[in-house]
Amino acid sequence: MNIKTVKAGDVKNNKYHFIGAVFIILNYLRHRFFRYKTPRAFSVNEIERSIDYDFKVVDSWIEYLRFYSKDEKPLTKKVVLELGPGPDFGAGLILLALGAKKYIALDVNKLAFSSPVKFYEKLFERLKERYTNCNIEHLKETLSKCYKNEYAEINYIIDKSFAISKIKEKVDVVFSQAAFEHFTDVEKTFIELSNVVNQGGVLVALIDLKTHTSWIRDRDPLNIYRYCDWFWNTFKFKGSPNRVRVFEYKDMLEKKGWVDVKVEPVAVVEEEYLKKVKPRLNKKFRNMDSSEMKTLGFLLMARKK
Repeated sequence: MNIKTVKAGDVKNNKYHFIGAVFIILNYLRHRFFRYKTPRAFSVNEIERSIDYDFKVVDSWIEYLRFYSKDEKPLTKKVVLELGPGPDFGAGLILLALGAKKYIALDVNKLAFSSPVKFYEKLFERLKERYTNCNIEHLKETLSKCYKNEYAEINYIIDKSFAISKIKEKVDVVFSQAAFEHFTDVEKTFIELSNVVNQGGVLVALIDLKTHTSWIRDRDPLNIYRYCDWFWNTFKFKGSPNRVRVFEYKDMLEKKGWVDVKVEPVAVVEEEYLKKVKPRLNKKFRNMDSSEMKTLGFLLMARKK
């Protein structure tokens, strides 16, 4: 599996500590007064880019799922759950085109109705080109029923407390793309997942551990780990990074009875940057092993026992 090494450039600890703190406060104020509206770094009106993104995400999920399950057709007749689907149902429609029985999407904010009609028109064209045997008319009907809140192969659940217990049917596969790092209570999420996932069901989650705010993330990707809990908790908001690290995800899953838990780094920071920054991190992160703190993104895979 390819691992990307992120180069951060010159390290300016004092400057980045101050600027990062300002960004944290501004983000807190922005989300408090304007709420969460932009789950991606680009607009939903960038049609081709959005569609390319959805295909790229699903392709990576399938690659990882095949790698983990050793099954060439791991979606056939499976009920799939996506945690945090974002601003469209592109991934869900692609999964259905690939043979999934049903797609369930759970989110805190009602974002997936925000994409323009043109997005789906182009997506259906791309689906027909790529999967010539898929039933486009049925997918269109399924999407229409979803928008009307009618029962269909797409089940969109919005819950402010992100209660997985709202899901009333058993799930075979759980996908998540850069969402777990935003969950307020990861342990609770794993407990509730354990109740809805079938025995033998699989979790595939890509988790982004680096600083999310633009400008500072490219220069100081570990910026969010500089600050003490008091400061961080004072200005955190629903959806802000939870600062849970790789080993904690693994430990929580195993304690909840999941097996074959695998963690695969997909992005790491360069050693030179880590050496300069680590002494200036908050104590609990500073005391973690360097191999743990160098990971900026990883793939989490596990099977429900």
